[in-house]
Amino acid sequence: MFQFSGTMESSKSLYIRALLVQSYFPHFKIAAQSSCEDVRAMKMGVASLIRKQVVDCMDAGTVIRFLSLRASREPGAHRITGSARLMSRPLDEIFFLLNQLGVRNRREGSQIIIEGEGWKKPMLPVQIRRDHSSQFASSLLLNAWNLPFPLIFHMSGSTISESYWEMSLRLASQLGMTVEKRPDQWIVPAEQKIKLDSCEVEPDYSSMFAVAAAASLFGRAEFLGVGTSSLQPDFAFFEILQKMGVKVSGQAPRIRIEQGAKIRAAQVPLANAADLFPVLSVLCAFAEGTSKLVGAPQLIYKESNRLAKTRELLKLAGCQVRKLEHGMEIDGNGMDWVPKIFQFDPDEDHRMAMAAGLLQLRQKQIQILKPEVVNKSFPKFWEILRGS
Repeated sequence: MFQFSGTMESSKSLYIRALLVQSYFPHFKIAAQSSCEDVRAMKMGVASLIRKQVVDCMDAGTVIRFLSLRASREPGAHRITGSARLMSRPLDEIFFLLNQLGVRNRREGSQIIIEGEGWKKPMLPVQIRRDHSSQFASSLLLNAWNLPFPLIFHMSGSTISESYWEMSLRLASQLGMTVEKRPDQWIVPAEQKIKLDSCEVEPDYSSMFAVAAAASLFGRAEFLGVGTSSLQPDFAFFEILQKMGVKVSGQAPRIRIEQGAKIRAAQVPLANAADLFPVLSVLCAFAEGTSKLVGAPQLIYKESNRLAKTRELLKLAGCQVRKLEHGMEIDGNGMDWVPKIFQFDPDEDHRMAMAAGLLQLRQKQIQILKPEVVNKSFPKFWEILRGS
């Protein structure tokens, strides 16, 4: 029987954003705890930038998008790099933005070279394409502190991960940045200064969902330090679990999740919480009825193609699934279902390894290659999962 009681580490998404802001205001204090590789990459990247060393973003897409624009604010030449997998992900928008900001840039093999005297005032509003990720818009916004001119920008293309853009916007506002919204553009006035001396980073609800899913299927969990609301879009998982018939009880800051007799099938639009997709898909495989998870085209641009990898995972387990545009239909097998024995390669994707880990709780002979990929966001995942 799976059991857990305790607190989760700080949100890596919010912690990385707070570290970016802190790089502009060193007096700003952050109360947070995280052992994940992405946060470590951000801390080391900021330190390397200050020392004018090569900035290694490791496997962290958020970090390379944030620190490339951060480096471009500083006069001189900067080199940004990362793992082979990271450097193969969509990065063209970085160059597109830097060109508009008057910063020289080029790619040399596995490195991005950035040279200039800081941002120049654009003659026209900066154009941001959001077809692949909202992080480029977040990076531009959170790097707009202390500018000697107002920054005006326009976002185009299909809306991807709107909730993460809203998270960045709300964080910036809480810290004191003024952002004006007009019908077709955004404006950050000149000389924006932080107005808080410190902040406390809330728990990571993406990681918490993986533990809550294990409890929903195989036991119970009690989470301490849960807020009544959150900047993170994945906070929505509590409501999703309740709609699926999972026992969710208590109130902030102490919430309990318990296994019930059955789980109901779900129809969930995931445009605003796409990171839930792999683990939620496994939950749906144990549900009664057919579930539909839709509305997340950005999944193909994550650490892996999560649409394809999640289909592969469930098919290997013996679950019937059907591909939908930007999603998947899953025939649930019920709570007594025992997956087939198989070997699974998560393709360097931490959330795919977590999803496979839930199946492994029921079928111990499932083999997961490179299980350590969870260190990217949730190093304690296996310790918690196997503590049952």
